Amino acid sequence: MLQRRPEPAVVVHAPPAAPAPVSRAGSRHAGIFLLSCATLLLELGLTRVLSVSLWYHFGFLVISTALLGFGAAGVLLALWPWLRERAPLAPALALLSLGFGAVTVASFWGLQRVPFDPFALLVDGRQWAFMPLYYVTIAAPFFCAGLAVALLLTRGGADVNRLYAFDLAGAALGCAAIAWVIPRVGGSGTVVVAAGVGFAAAAAFASGGRGPRTGALALAGLTLALVAGVFAPRAEALLPVAVTPNKGWPPRVPILATGWNTFSRVDLVEAPADPKTGAPSSRIFIIDSGTASTGIDDLRPDVQRALQAHPPEPDPAAADLAFLGKRGARVLVIGSGAGNEVVQGLRAGASSITAVEINPLITAMQTGPRADFWGGLFDQPQVHLVTDEGRSFVRRSTEHYDAILSHHTISNAAVASGALSLAENYVLTLEAFEDYLDHLAPDGTLFFTRPEAQLGRLLATARELFERRGLGSPAQHLVLWRIVGDARLPPGAPAFVAGFLLKRSPFTPEELKAIEARATLAAPDGTRGELLYAPDHVQPGSLYQRLLEAPDVRAVYAAEPAQLAPATDDRPFFNQRSRWSSLGPSTLKDLFAQKRGDRLARRLALENKPVAELTLAALLVQACVVAAVLILLPLVRWQRAGLRVAGRGALLVYFAGLGLGFIMVEIALLQRFTLFLGQPVYTLAVVLASLLAFTGVGSALAERALVRSGGDPLRTLRTAIPVLLALLLLTALATPLVFRAALGLDLPWRVVLSALMVAPLGIALGVPFPTGLREVAARAPELIPWAWGVNGFFTVIGSVAALMLGMGLGFRVVLGLAAACYGGALLALASGRTKAPSGAGTAVERGV
Repeated sequence: MLQRRPEPAVVVHAPPAAPAPVSRAGSRHAGIFLLSCATLLLELGLTRVLSVSLWYHFGFLVISTALLGFGAAGVLLALWPWLRERAPLAPALALLSLGFGAVTVASFWGLQRVPFDPFALLVDGRQWAFMPLYYVTIAAPFFCAGLAVALLLTRGGADVNRLYAFDLAGAALGCAAIAWVIPRVGGSGTVVVAAGVGFAAAAAFASGGRGPRTGALALAGLTLALVAGVFAPRAEALLPVAVTPNKGWPPRVPILATGWNTFSRVDLVEAPADPKTGAPSSRIFIIDSGTASTGIDDLRPDVQRALQAHPPEPDPAAADLAFLGKRGARVLVIGSGAGNEVVQGLRAGASSITAVEINPLITAMQTGPRADFWGGLFDQPQVHLVTDEGRSFVRRSTEHYDAILSHHTISNAAVASGALSLAENYVLTLEAFEDYLDHLAPDGTLFFTRPEAQLGRLLATARELFERRGLGSPAQHLVLWRIVGDARLPPGAPAFVAGFLLKRSPFTPEELKAIEARATLAAPDGTRGELLYAPDHVQPGSLYQRLLEAPDVRAVYAAEPAQLAPATDDRPFFNQRSRWSSLGPSTLKDLFAQKRGDRLARRLALENKPVAELTLAALLVQACVVAAVLILLPLVRWQRAGLRVAGRGALLVYFAGLGLGFIMVEIALLQRFTLFLGQPVYTLAVVLASLLAFTGVGSALAERALVRSGGDPLRTLRTAIPVLLALLLLTALATPLVFRAALGLDLPWRVVLSALMVAPLGIALGVPFPTGLREVAARAPELIPWAWGVNGFFTVIGSVAALMLGMGLGFRVVLGLAAACYGGALLALASGRTKAPSGAGTAVERGV
C-alpha cells in the first residue's frame, strides 16, 4: 500500500502560516481524512478489479502505479510555486478533490476499453502502446489525490502534525472499509464509492472557504457524492469489468449469482443437463472470471438418493484414493470448493468429513437460498462445513484424521488478497506438512492433486519433512501419478492434473495394488491415469528417484530449472514455477507471445509458465522507467540547483533508504500476518490499518522528540533509528514464535495481538521521514524537491523489488534488508552533516 508520509514538506523551509480558525481547520481535517480514505479504498478496489480483468499478478500493478501518481504529484508541487504558495487554498483543495472523483470514474471507464493483453506483447505491437496507457490511466486519480494532500500539508503551518494524523486515520479507515464496501457493491461499485468519498472531501474542503465560489464547490461536491452513492449499487451493470481473452470464462451459460470480497470475485453458473449423454446439470463457481473454477453435479432433491441414482464413474484423480479401503474414515478436506470431495467421502462411508473452505462467498452460496441444488449435502450429520484458511484451521485443530486431502485447489485467487500477495500458499509449505503429519492417524494419508510440473516440489517437501523428523526416507510412503489424454493441452505438455499420496506408515503390498489399479483407470472423457512413482514402480534416473535417493538433494535442486526446494512459511510461494537464475530471453518470449484463440486453451497454456516471476520482472523494469520519466526527469530539467549543493549525495541516499526500507517492512508484514489471521481480509483491515495509524502516531511523537533533542534532527534520528532497527530485528525473530504459540487463540484475540505487535514498529517507522526533512530543510532547502522525488522513486521500485526478494530470499531477509536500508540512511545523513553548506544551522535556528 501507499506509505502515508508527509509529502508536502517539500517546502518546509517556507515560513509557517498563521494558525487557521477552528472552523477552517475542522474543514481541512475532515477533507484530508475523507480524501485519504477514498485514496486507499480506490487502491484496494483496483487491486481486486485488475485481478479479475487481467490476472492476480497484475493486481500488484496498482500498488506501484499509485505510488507513482503520488510521487509525480509531489514533484509537480515542488516545481509550481504559484500553486504551492499563493493559490487560494480552499478552492484549490476542493477542485483537486473534485478532480480526483471525476478522474476516478473516467479512468475506470477508460481501463475497461483499453484492449490490453499483457501476454501478447511479442505478437501484437499495439500492446506496447496500451501498456503505458494503462499505467497513466491508473495513476491519474492518485496524482490528483497526492497533489491535494501534498498542497494541504505544505500550507498547513502549525496544524501540520494534526493534519497528518487525520491523513493517516483516513487511510487506515479506507483499509478497513474495503471489507465492508466491496461485498455490497462489487469491484466497479467500490471504485464509484471511492469517487463519492472524494467528492465529499471536496465539499468539506470548500466549506472552510468564503465567498460564492467555495459555496458552489461545496454544493457540487455534496451533489456528486449523493449521485455516486445512488450509482454505486448499479455500477456492476453500468460499468462492467472487461476480462482479458486469456481467461477461460465466462462460458455461455447464465450467471445465477455474483459476489465480491477482498480476495475474489465468485460467479455461480449452471450448465444444463445433456440429454444425449445423460449427464446431469451442474453448478460451477468461477473465481476471478476464470482464474479457477470448481463445480458439482445436481444433487436434488436429496444427496443420499442422488448418490444411489448416479453410481460413480471411473476417475483416476478421485480424492477418495486417500482413504481407499477404509470404512468409517475421519476425513479433512482443505479447500472443499463446490463439495465433490465431500460427496466422495459420503460414498466411501466416512464417519466424519470436515470441509474447510477459505472463501465465504462459496459457503454462503452453498448454504443460502440456492442450497437445494446440493440436496442437503452440508446438512448431513457427518459433514462439518467450516469457513477458514486451511492451514490455520489445521494448526488449531485437536483432531486426528485418517485422510487430509486437497483436490486441485490451485486457485491463485484462493489465497491472494490482491494486496501485495502473489499467490502465497501456506497450505503447501514445509511447516504445513509438519502440521499435517501431526494431525494424521498412524495409518493416515495426505493427498494432493496439482499440475504435474509441481509434483517434484511436493516430493522434495516430503523428503525434507521426513529428514527433519528423523523418519528416514519417504520412498516406501509415496505414490505419484498423472492424468494423460487431455485434448486441451499441447502435445508433450505436462499434465494439468497429477496426484500425490503420502502415507504416514509404509504402504503395504495390498494397498499399493489397490491404489495403482485405481490410479491408472480410464475415465469416460478419454483421459486415463498413468503411474509415475510407487515403491514397486521406480523409473531409474527419473527426477523422482533422484529427489528421493540423492545424498545431497540440494544438488538436484540446483541442476533443475524448475523451483524444487520446498516452500516455507518465510517463502510461501509454492506456485513459483522457476528459479530466478533459470529465466532468460527464451522464457520471456514463450510467455509474452500467446496468440489469440480458445480461451480455455490459452488459460491452460499459461498454467505451467513462470507468470508471476516474469510479470514482476517486467513490472520492475517498467516502474523504473516510468518513475524516472515522471519523477526524476522533471527534477533534472527544472531543479538542477539542488544538484550543486554540498553533501547532496548523502542526503539523497538517506531518502532513498527510507523509501526502500518502509515499503519492504510493509510488504513483509502483510505476508507474514496472512497465516496468523487466516482470512486475507483481516490482514488488510488489521495489519495495514494499524501500521498506517501507528505511523501517524510516530510522526506526531517525532515533534516532541525533536524538542527534547534541542531542535537537532540528527540527534533525534541517532536515537530513533537504532530503536527502529532493534524492533525490526525483534519482529523478524519473534513473529514466527508468537504465531506458533498463539495460532490456537480465537480470532478476536489474534486480531488484538496483531495490532499490538504492529504498534511499536509503526510508531518507530513514523519518525525518520519528517525528521529527515527537518534536517534537509536546515542544511539545503534546494534539495527538498529532490529528497521527495528520490524517496518516491525508490518507494515505487521497492514495492516490486521487495516482493521479488521475498520470493527469492524469504521475508525474514527482506526485513533484514529493510533494517540495512534504515541503518545506511542514518550513516549517510550523519556523514553528510560534515559537508553541510556554509551558514546552515539547525532546524530551530532556521525557524522551521
